[in-house]
Amino acid sequence: MNNFNKSLKKGRDNSINNKNLLSTNVVSKRSKFDPEKILFDELYPKYGNRFLEYRKKYENYLIDSEHKLLPKYPISVILELVNRCNLECTMCYQGYRNSAEKSTLDEKTLEKLFLEFKTHKLDALLLSTSEPLLYKKFDEILNLAKSSEIMDIFLFTNGTLLDQKRSDIILKSSLTRLFVSIDAATKSTYDKVRVPVNKKLINTNRLETIESNVQNFINLRKSLKKNLPLVRVSFVALESNFHEIDMFINKWIDIVDTVEIQKENSIEIYKNLLNDKYETELVDKKKKYNCNEPWGQVTIHSDGTVGPCCNTVGRNLPIGNIKNKTLKEIWDGRVMAEIRQGFINNNPNKVCKLCIDNQKVYS
Repeated sequence: MNNFNKSLKKGRDNSINNKNLLSTNVVSKRSKFDPEKILFDELYPKYGNRFLEYRKKYENYLIDSEHKLLPKYPISVILELVNRCNLECTMCYQGYRNSAEKSTLDEKTLEKLFLEFKTHKLDALLLSTSEPLLYKKFDEILNLAKSSEIMDIFLFTNGTLLDQKRSDIILKSSLTRLFVSIDAATKSTYDKVRVPVNKKLINTNRLETIESNVQNFINLRKSLKKNLPLVRVSFVALESNFHEIDMFINKWIDIVDTVEIQKENSIEIYKNLLNDKYETELVDKKKKYNCNEPWGQVTIHSDGTVGPCCNTVGRNLPIGNIKNKTLKEIWDGRVMAEIRQGFINNNPNKVCKLCIDNQKVYS
């Protein structure tokens, strides 16, 4: 067992079912309580068997290594509202975000999209990829999600904008999960990993502000006697922050609902993509290439482009655009079918292969 895995064995036992750790980038989840039970207690009375079918679909999707199950519509959709973030983290490639031409999903496209979500009974929506709280009409997106009867609504944020006003908006909505990426337990490490776009902020105690934002959100949720949204803090294990994993877990385990440690997807992958280095690299037939993503979810980017997975590298493998096709047509389309067939044949396309070959776990 390497040092990384030894580190994750320390401290409190994980109370979450281990099959939930089969996601492509999760190394460890720690929780005081079972989030699945909390979700069941809150959502089953509201949605009944529809909620049970959703969780069954999701769990089967995670363990379906032979890819026998293909839902008629994505189980979950990752939605990027605007390709901007107020941070430039060391593990995040900026070529599609802050360094790219700005793009924002317009209201007409979003209204059409959410109507489709309602028609096909989308189970889960993940507001992610860039910083969702930078979207000016973020509250309207939450209203659209609620009116579309989406059961499980996630918000992924860096926490810098999680002030009192936005916390109030979130807690009045039907959001079920608030996921805050922090990646450090000390100010010095946070400043190294999570670099602000506004360089004037480097010498301020930004970590203290974010920690206060999360704590204040938890306190506000308690004052309202609410159990949702569940709150998770996460930590991508890097060479620069690896030594703080235990400290991070111990700092948060008694405050939030879940603490998650994740693998790194090397930023070097994008250099290879831009330089076409993957063109001559062949699939190693002795290695089992597997990814369940194309059987469960897609990402819709702020320019309308749809990718076949949750990973940003999926931008290099577009399967369509919601501005000229429905998501249902894209999900059932030829390009997505070819991506799935590549994994079934253990001969994935060059982009998927490069993604899998470049996952990192520091030891």
